[in-house]
Amino acid sequence: MSDSRVTFWLVLVQVLALTVSSVGLSVQRVYQHRHHDNAPHLKTDTVRDVITVPFSNGNRMTRILCNTSILTLLSAYLFIQLATALNKEDIYSIIGSAITFITWFYCFVLAVTANRFPLPDNTGWALHVHLCLLYIVLFVTATTQLTLVLWYNPAISFIQGVPLGVPVILSFDLIYTTATAKNGSPFLDENGKQVNGKQVESLLGIFYFYWMTPIIDTINERGDQLTDKDLPTLPPTHRAHNMFYIFRQTRSKKNLLYRIYLSNQYSINMQALLGVVLPVLYYTTPFFLNRLLLIIQEITSGAGDERSLALGLGYIFAMSLFIVLLNALIGQIWFFSQSSTQMRVKSMLNLEIYRKTLRRMDASVLSSVNHADKEAEDDSSKTGMIVNLMSTDSARISDFASWWFVILEAPLELIIGTYFLFTLLGWSSVLGLSCMIIMLPLNQFNSKIFVRTQDALMKARDKRVSLMNEVLQGIRQIKFFAAESNWTKRILEARTTELGYLKIIYLSEVVFMFLWQGTPLLVTTVAFWSFTKLEGRELTAPIAFTSIAIFNELRGSLTIIPETFIRLFETLISIKRIEQYLAEEEVARPDTVPSRDIKVGFVDATVSWPQSETTIPSEDDATVVNSTFMLQDLNITFPANQISLICGSTGSGKTLLMLSLLGETETKSGTVFCPRSPFFSTLDNSTATTSIQNVSDQTIPEDWILPYAVAYVSQTAWLQNASIKDNILFGLPFVAKRYQATLHACALEKDLLYLEDGDSTEIGEKGITLSGGQKARVALARAVYSRAHNVLLDDVLSAVDAHTAKHLYTKCLLGPLMQGRTQILITHHVSLCIQGSAYVVFLKEGRVQVSGSPNELKRSNQLSLIFEENNTENHAIVEEVEVTEPAVELEENKKPKALVQDETRASGRIELRLYKLYFDCVGNWFFWLFIFITVIGVRGFDIGASWWLKKWAQSYETSHAIINVMPVSLESVYQWPVKLTSKLNSLAPTATILSDTEKQDNLNMYLGIYVLFNLANIITSVTRYFTMFYGGLRASRKLYILLLDRVFHAPLRFFDTTPVGRIVNRFAKDFETIDSNVSTDIVQFCGQWVIIISIVLIATSVLPILIVLMVVVAMINVYYGLRFVAASRELKRMDSVSRSPLFTLFTETIIGVTTIRAFGMTQQFMLEMLDRIDVNARPMFYAWTVSRWVSTRIGLMGAFVSLVTGVFILFNLDRLDAATAGFCLSYILVFTEMTYWGVRRYTQLEMNFNSVERVVEFLEMDQEAPTITDIRPPTDWPSHGAIEVKDLQVKYAVDLEPVLKGISFSIKPKEKVGIVGRTGSGKSTLALAFFRFIESSQGSISIDGVNIADIGTADLRRNLTIIPQDPVLFSGTLRLNMDPFDEFSDEDIFTAFRRVHLLHETGVVNKNLFKDLTTPVSEGGHNFSQGQRQLLCLARALLKSTRVVLMDEATASVDFETDKAIQKTITQEFEECTILCIAHRLNTVIEYDRILVLDHGEVIEFESPLILLRDKDSAFYKMCRNSGEFETLVELAKAKHELVDTS
Repeated sequence: MSDSRVTFWLVLVQVLALTVSSVGLSVQRVYQHRHHDNAPHLKTDTVRDVITVPFSNGNRMTRILCNTSILTLLSAYLFIQLATALNKEDIYSIIGSAITFITWFYCFVLAVTANRFPLPDNTGWALHVHLCLLYIVLFVTATTQLTLVLWYNPAISFIQGVPLGVPVILSFDLIYTTATAKNGSPFLDENGKQVNGKQVESLLGIFYFYWMTPIIDTINERGDQLTDKDLPTLPPTHRAHNMFYIFRQTRSKKNLLYRIYLSNQYSINMQALLGVVLPVLYYTTPFFLNRLLLIIQEITSGAGDERSLALGLGYIFAMSLFIVLLNALIGQIWFFSQSSTQMRVKSMLNLEIYRKTLRRMDASVLSSVNHADKEAEDDSSKTGMIVNLMSTDSARISDFASWWFVILEAPLELIIGTYFLFTLLGWSSVLGLSCMIIMLPLNQFNSKIFVRTQDALMKARDKRVSLMNEVLQGIRQIKFFAAESNWTKRILEARTTELGYLKIIYLSEVVFMFLWQGTPLLVTTVAFWSFTKLEGRELTAPIAFTSIAIFNELRGSLTIIPETFIRLFETLISIKRIEQYLAEEEVARPDTVPSRDIKVGFVDATVSWPQSETTIPSEDDATVVNSTFMLQDLNITFPANQISLICGSTGSGKTLLMLSLLGETETKSGTVFCPRSPFFSTLDNSTATTSIQNVSDQTIPEDWILPYAVAYVSQTAWLQNASIKDNILFGLPFVAKRYQATLHACALEKDLLYLEDGDSTEIGEKGITLSGGQKARVALARAVYSRAHNVLLDDVLSAVDAHTAKHLYTKCLLGPLMQGRTQILITHHVSLCIQGSAYVVFLKEGRVQVSGSPNELKRSNQLSLIFEENNTENHAIVEEVEVTEPAVELEENKKPKALVQDETRASGRIELRLYKLYFDCVGNWFFWLFIFITVIGVRGFDIGASWWLKKWAQSYETSHAIINVMPVSLESVYQWPVKLTSKLNSLAPTATILSDTEKQDNLNMYLGIYVLFNLANIITSVTRYFTMFYGGLRASRKLYILLLDRVFHAPLRFFDTTPVGRIVNRFAKDFETIDSNVSTDIVQFCGQWVIIISIVLIATSVLPILIVLMVVVAMINVYYGLRFVAASRELKRMDSVSRSPLFTLFTETIIGVTTIRAFGMTQQFMLEMLDRIDVNARPMFYAWTVSRWVSTRIGLMGAFVSLVTGVFILFNLDRLDAATAGFCLSYILVFTEMTYWGVRRYTQLEMNFNSVERVVEFLEMDQEAPTITDIRPPTDWPSHGAIEVKDLQVKYAVDLEPVLKGISFSIKPKEKVGIVGRTGSGKSTLALAFFRFIESSQGSISIDGVNIADIGTADLRRNLTIIPQDPVLFSGTLRLNMDPFDEFSDEDIFTAFRRVHLLHETGVVNKNLFKDLTTPVSEGGHNFSQGQRQLLCLARALLKSTRVVLMDEATASVDFETDKAIQKTITQEFEECTILCIAHRLNTVIEYDRILVLDHGEVIEFESPLILLRDKDSAFYKMCRNSGEFETLVELAKAKHELVDTS
């Protein structure tokens, strides 16, 4: 009654299915109810695209109800029939029949219930899923019952078979009906865009990714024209908005790993479930292969019977079905892993890191810290380190989340595989596997080296990339000083260190390759040796080839376990890093919007930069000073609705005071009052300051000004990479009258008139294309236009010329737009601003020296203290601009030019020339010939070992055991039992008689040659990888040097129009790919396709008839593969391009977070990040899913190939034995897997070669003029400093209007010339022309008779000195910044500090940082004030001694007293030099020899200041006349020039 027992066990499966279904439905209802109530903020899709994709249920439910009813009645009939027979021996059958009836009745109830919930409906869909799974179980039961009956009762009549056959047919129809049912039409998202069909796809479509087919069609049709709009929206669970809320719910948990699990429970649990199920299925193929080979062995040896062939066919069909099931489940586990878990985890982490960045205490305002804390400061404050959390660490965690299930899968696979091997080889398998244990210490040792070196490599890479980022940020400074070669050397030193670690990594990977390749071969060799030599058993084909199949499965598990734990440790490190970041201190913010009782000020407050306080002994050891700058004992109340001034010398703490009001610093004691916007708790922006609607077109619309809102303008203007208009509006609605009034108040109208695209002009990264004054005024306009009642302005007047400063003060700060608003202004222009101010705060040495209203201070004679610090202040330069400029209007239909172009995306396949370029970098033709030989050799030895194993197995078989029967024909198929019985009985073979000695010699020969094949395979494989790694390192080194050279010598326009992040991406991510992946990809691609070709050759040599099958399958696989490759390539390129805006926003936010928080715009920036994360997530989601799409289709073809090959082998046993069949099947069974990996390897190669493509794109960009030419200037050039400019015309680009319009002038040796003019008049452009950053389109500049266009740029720039407008400092120490290449002594540097007044005695509150050259400098020098940075740059210039010096507004941000002292220093130090000084302050240049007045790119005056002042019609006279200190300027001019005249 074995058939009854089998049926009974199958019925137990029905019981399990019933239980799971009933419990599952109950759990689903509870889950849906609970999550519906707990997720009020989650967005779901409700609208469906019924027009484009109509949906109808048709007759589906009728079919289901009809078929289920019939089968329920039939099962009842069979149960009654068995029960009434009362045969006690059939008790299993009776119980089984009863449970089958119950199951069918349960299905009938579900079907009736489903009829009440017609699709589309979630309940109806859940019932369909349950029905489908139950139908599958019932179908398997019915099929098994029918097979068993036919097996044991082949003579059964048709009538008797009907009750058994009908359930098979109808249940299959029910499976098809429920498995192909879709849950309605696709959804539309909130914007009306179609959502992908995953949510509504049928069960069959889910397993085989049918919903991806139309998407792949679209991608292939669109090609390089593909945009984000062509990709359907992701399901709600994969959208950033919902992921933000889902992850937010776990914020109370401190453990980040646990939070990740809670937020992704479903997909992680599915990974775990499938990770437990799959190890069992992995061994179904070896199991059925073993059974099939045993059957073949029986048949060929004559031991089979009439059922052997049928049983063989059964094994083949079962093996094929399990291959189908295995591939489907593998597709699902990787879909859950990559498209769900990995994508969601990465997005969630990025959102959480970005949210923290919006709240975290701003790292860019940190003060210097003591040296012991320097390393910690580096880790926390560097922008690059924070970006790494979002790029490297979140990616590492999400990558591991995609294959963590290996921790469950691999050990189970080892246990099952070991048991299977034990059943085949006995204790020999244990001996063989013990070799793996012996290899574990070596593996462990190598793993430790790998992890340690990988950590060092990451740090070296971080250091190099950070260095590169700083170099690009300060590229102007480097080019000004012609220091490219020095910085190239410094970067290449960092690169050499990195490549040194990479070399060790490569060697470690070679050891891993040796272990990966060698361990399984060693295990099989030892196991076979023990099995044959020690145990003396025969290594037959079923044992040999099944063992190899199992060892191949075990190989993956054994090698992946160490790697998994390595990656786990790396992931835990990244989790710890992110946890530490998320735990950092946040700025203080109220929970709600402040009340209308607004107060701004301090009460008994002591504030400092956000760093730990450290006491350092002073010189007399009696006093302590703070390494962190502090302001103590603050008692200030700023009057509401009026202007207050904050003033003081450079470095006195003015910015610290203002940032303390914004909550951006540490309050040591006391209380700080200032309205601050609360942080967002939801993504609902309906109450945000930008949410105002239906605004009337007025200068000050009703309800526009909000009493609790704050606007802030930083000293270094923070602007976004957007248009001028977008920067001013800053998310607010456009109100025409207010906007025009703002432009006028901020003196921007004239600037916009001269810009081709007006206010639609893109201003580039950090506003790079605007002058310093223009940037300051755009930032000011943003605050003026805003809804803020409280406006904080940090030194906005210093960046503009004096007349513009007066205009801004009178028309803007005192104008109607700012009237009635509380304004706090940091300024050095005290005498200009004090008349309209209600309150003044004067800071000195970390304390409030003077505070109060101007009248109070005047009465107490304290106002004089302030004016002593600002006694040389001047107010105006440029001619009055009282004439109102026409309103700026831009044609609506005119598309503005994009300054920063979208990142280009290559199209089509990677060009052959790129492969050739890389191959040439790797090695010559001999190198590649050697690689080709090793690739072929590895496969040849592998096939040789299998072939020799076949010969070995054949040696145990009897001679003449060949069945000369069963040609493939229909007749033979029908008559196989009769033919087989007669032939097997007549062809019983005779055993071959060998002596024991001959057997032992043969065994030694087979074993020895098998070992040699394996040994040669290992050596060749290791040699192949080692050689390729060496070549890859050589190529990486060459390409990096080439790219570095091209970037360093790119024209300045390239850096203006290309975001730094885009350039850094080439040096960081792209080179990481080239270093780590490309060389390996080439070897793996070549090796994989050699494997595929060899399998085809082997299969067709064994069974020539398979050539047709292989060609057809290959064509189908290539068709799917080409579609996959094309889609993956475009999606990968889209991912690369969409990643840049995401990191650009993140970097912008880090830099401007203080401004963002002050304006209360954190929520708006968070929403923008959500959009960018969605745009970036889509291409990678589809890239991962398209991989699953192709794998399932190739997997189906694999099952088909295995089925057909197995059948052909069974019907060709007249020419094949078990060993040959095993040899052939061992390759055929992996054919489709190898084909899939062949396609994947090609795709991976193309994807990673995209990095080479992107690097080559920069290698082909335009270059500056040569650094050295045939014409070399004299060694002492310029010896005099005579300058002649003739008809100079300069354009920033060929298609742009000239900025300098044919100007001409001459400057005598040692002459001091001041260059003045309003902002945008061409002053800085003229300075750039002197250094040939912008080549002249006509005319010339000659210095000491040498046309600068004729000599090399290095010769030119090394012999000129410039003190630039934007001070640039690099991270490191003060000494490194002052003397990066050790050319000067410490005393030289201290002397320069004293000359620029950085070294002077301070009080005991704060330490003078400039006394110690090891004082750390943060990235960008942000731990120094703007004025201090300018003075450091000036000191750096003093160390370089040349005859021609250009100063570009070098002291704009220092106080007037310091400026006056510095001008005296310049006069003394540069007495023998020719000076061109671009200045905003007239007192800076009033004592110069001559004044050059520029206006709109033309020279309008060029004479001595005194002559110009005597000419009442001159522009310079009008400038001075319009100033408040005309007489003072005249006296200064006379004191200088009349003295010269009389001498």
